[in-house]
Amino acid sequence: MVGKRESFEVLACRDGRWTIETSSASQADAEAFARKVLNGQGVSGVKVVREVARGDTARETVVFEQTRELRDSGKIFVNDIDEAPYCETVEEIYAARGRQTLNRLFRAYLDKNGVTATEVMHDFRELRRLVDADSLMASGVGKVATLQAKGRDDTDTGKRRDVLYGFLDEITVRARFASEKKLPSIRAEGFEAAVAHLVASASPEQCDYLLRVMVARELVQQRSFFGKLAQTMDWAEPAQDDRTRVLVDTFTSDILANAETLQDLLGLQPTLGAALGSLIDLAQGRFENESEGRPDDSPEVLAGRLNAMLGLDALPDSRAMLVDRVRRQLEAKSPLSKGEPEQETEAFRALIDKLMPTDDLFGGGAIAEALTHRQSRILNKGGVAGLKEATGRLLPAFADPARKAGYLLALSESRLVDSIGDEISQQLESLFIRPESVKQIVKDNRPPNKKMQTLTTVVHKVRGSGLDDRMKSRIADRLDELLASYIVDDRILERVDDPSRPLHVRAFMLLSMCTPEMLPEGKASQLARKIVVKHLKRPNFETELVADVPPAEKERVLRDFHVQLYRCGFMQ
Repeated sequence: MVGKRESFEVLACRDGRWTIETSSASQADAEAFARKVLNGQGVSGVKVVREVARGDTARETVVFEQTRELRDSGKIFVNDIDEAPYCETVEEIYAARGRQTLNRLFRAYLDKNGVTATEVMHDFRELRRLVDADSLMASGVGKVATLQAKGRDDTDTGKRRDVLYGFLDEITVRARFASEKKLPSIRAEGFEAAVAHLVASASPEQCDYLLRVMVARELVQQRSFFGKLAQTMDWAEPAQDDRTRVLVDTFTSDILANAETLQDLLGLQPTLGAALGSLIDLAQGRFENESEGRPDDSPEVLAGRLNAMLGLDALPDSRAMLVDRVRRQLEAKSPLSKGEPEQETEAFRALIDKLMPTDDLFGGGAIAEALTHRQSRILNKGGVAGLKEATGRLLPAFADPARKAGYLLALSESRLVDSIGDEISQQLESLFIRPESVKQIVKDNRPPNKKMQTLTTVVHKVRGSGLDDRMKSRIADRLDELLASYIVDDRILERVDDPSRPLHVRAFMLLSMCTPEMLPEGKASQLARKIVVKHLKRPNFETELVADVPPAEKERVLRDFHVQLYRCGFMQ
């Protein structure tokens, strides 16, 4: 068996040229020496390269790198990232979260060269340029491997680095293979015709990959991200089948990772808070701007076209890219406003209302986590203690119990659950288990049916959440008990089933209380169902039901009543 030999070289960059300063058998010693070299005159960067040799083969990886005066050096470096999804297969790198990581990691390189991560992975010439761009790939692999190995018992940084290089080799082999294939030309045939041509000729297992190669070949000729977006929007609007929509969405989402393109689309924004508000609107298909009379290639018109597609849920990866941008900006330190602390709080509350206009938090757990981090920064309290306090201090901003539940349940499915899961449970218990009545939870003057609907919404959210089964049962059972007590104590059913009202009015009102939106399955709904069953058992019930209905309406009322009976589970 061939033994493994390991050594560490220290390199320094002077005037854009890397030279070897020394070598060492210890990574720690090599890094210490590199830090000293960095202080030398004319040194703009240092790095430590680990060389592992087995027999006649050797592999080099950058394990340490520091720079200074980057603006003067003109050198491109990989960006720092705080997370990288753990990919088990190369297919996950091509997927949305993998591409998000690549777009952040190589942002400076991609922006300078006018290409996207997907284009680079599918165009062999662009891939080779990135791989050959000094130590960019080695640095990127090293950063991702370090992140992915952190906190895992089944791997270390070295092993993970080897796996990532294996993925890179596979991506390269695929791109090289595709570069030798003659594929339909979008420019010559048109987008839909070229797609149809390739789908008809490619093998099923290669089709989706080759479609991406075909699109990459076309878009890589356009070095303006804005121009790329205009092109994908031309393709997106007539796209009919799911395969084509996914194809367009893949490239559009990568384009939207470019900050300058987003700035062009949103227009001039007075503050970061305003910009994020517009970005949230765009992601949800609610962005409004003045595009009338503008040229077809103007940012205003293009923003309107993209907004329309996002509003139709036709671009899920693109929406995810925008949500990720919002998340990272919320977690960052930049202020949302330019004024006093009170204005910062107001700007934050306005974003919360945009992110949660009803009882669903747009962006889910990732956004819940970002909001909590931002609140912690507003409080100027860090660490776990700051995040716990931020969780409680955020709740009043959501006002409605269902919105509060939506935030806490989204937070329970975020990365923060490991550190503040106990705080989330305590807040849920305080909101929905400890109160003695419905009115202690829903404290405003909304009518009884709205109070019941609110708590029923909470029950459905809890039952569909990722909470453990015991906590789900505790909350759902407690709210069901409170609803049943509320119905009895406030004589809700007696008021609904008032004999002074026509029977068909009372019957429909009673049935409305048996719907899943009004009361959850349990004790409370059984109270209403018993009265409905009692009415149904009456002799000649249907005749009495429509006795006060005009003759021309009797058949319609009976039909609607049976539809409602079926919906509420009284008829199968």
